[in-house]
Amino acid sequence: MLSGNEWSHYWPAFPALIPALWGLMLMFFVPWLNQKTDRRWLWGVSLVGMALTFAVPAMMLSDIRDRGAATQALGMGSEMMVRADQFSLWLNLIFAAAGFLALMIMPQYLERAKAHHGEVYPLMFLAVSGMALMVGTESLMMIFIGLEVMSISLYVLCGMARERATGMEAALKYFLLGAFSTGFLVYGTALVMGATGSLHLPKIAEAIRAGTEGGLHVPMLMAGVAMIIVALAFKVAAVPFHFWLPDVYQGAPTPVTAFMAAGTKAAAIGVLVRVLHSGFSSGAPDDLVSQRWIMVIGFLAALTMIIGNLLALVQVRVKRLLAYSAVANAGYLLLALVAPLDIGVGNIVFYLIAYTFMTVGAFAVISLFQEGGEDADHIDNFKGLWHRRPALAAAMMVFMISMIGIPPTGGFTGKYLIFLSAMQSGHPWLAAIMAISAVIGAGYYLRVIVAMFQEEPSNELTKSLAVPVSAAIVIAISVVGTMLLGVMPYLLTEPLAVIHGSLLPLS
Repeated sequence: MLSGNEWSHYWPAFPALIPALWGLMLMFFVPWLNQKTDRRWLWGVSLVGMALTFAVPAMMLSDIRDRGAATQALGMGSEMMVRADQFSLWLNLIFAAAGFLALMIMPQYLERAKAHHGEVYPLMFLAVSGMALMVGTESLMMIFIGLEVMSISLYVLCGMARERATGMEAALKYFLLGAFSTGFLVYGTALVMGATGSLHLPKIAEAIRAGTEGGLHVPMLMAGVAMIIVALAFKVAAVPFHFWLPDVYQGAPTPVTAFMAAGTKAAAIGVLVRVLHSGFSSGAPDDLVSQRWIMVIGFLAALTMIIGNLLALVQVRVKRLLAYSAVANAGYLLLALVAPLDIGVGNIVFYLIAYTFMTVGAFAVISLFQEGGEDADHIDNFKGLWHRRPALAAAMMVFMISMIGIPPTGGFTGKYLIFLSAMQSGHPWLAAIMAISAVIGAGYYLRVIVAMFQEEPSNELTKSLAVPVSAAIVIAISVVGTMLLGVMPYLLTEPLAVIHGSLLPLS
């Protein structure tokens, strides 16, 4: 038996360990649960597990904030394999919240799509476990393992509706391009190891700091940094590594798309923050490595904001429209990444939380539009929604105006904070591009709003639309969260203002 002190030693591994164990437990029972009542039981147990997955990092975050220190565990010598700090725990809350909300709308979607596959529930937990491992480590090797656990789970989830050709296409494209990005990560990690002699981020930063006086193989290191950025840019869906995203979003089951839109983006951005700021930034004034990656990330941010919004303008399917919107939002997050830690990191986490509410809520509405087992997300199907389901139309309007950045919504506050990050860090040109891109983006979000307020529904689908209780709860939670972050942003801005300290090396 482990004593209390021994348990506390392993406590930081729990955000990744609990969803992994819960997912494995569910996977063991799935082959024996085939009846409708059994599927409902499996769903209920999954909701309990995801609630626990949320509760554990919430308690740990409260404990860490009270003690004012980070905790660590599962290390080898001075190299910590798993680290629980304010930054990683806030992201863990996002993963669990996105997973819980996606699970809430999963059963009715699978029922209408005639895709009764119980393995969707354990795979959701394994994906959350991979995300938690990615953001809760300072080792490039552990980041790779977490990335693979997350990615393999999502590959299968995307093709869960095996009866649909679009679902299999989405899974195959995501798998092939995911494997391609993994290759970049492995080669980049090998080059960084060769240049610095370590896979541990603080030691890499020390090697860069010492290498400013000579002795560091800078070309090899820069090649490795570039490859790692490319690998993570695929997961973030930054331009020009975004081309897989629209087809995957369109073909995957809509609850899975909602989970990916919030969770995967938060995980990839979280890893970029930790890798770039904790590993590839020495803090020295003449740090060539950080100067180069700041320039690259700034260029990617500008390109992603502009192209993502422009391509969204011509979309007629709402899922694809939100896919290109996700590309544009990746650009906004990358913009804050070029700011110093004390300026940008808290704003990134705030925006990710606001983005989780508005994007999961929007996909929850879209999940109701099904016809013959297929997604019926053409923008014409939203015409006249206000006259048939006014509450649903009002909720979708809240999500759309939040994505535009209109007050008083969380999207407005998040974009404002990102804009301030660019201005305060000396990148006014990026702030200007963000403002222009946001104006362009208003065009396609307003198209959805205008369609919903058309005088009459254009088809029978809108007239007969049903809203299950679980979907209504998810939409209501998302509306409240979106509006609350706009009306009372200080609920998050104050605690997030200090999380940059958790990304600094442990003393």
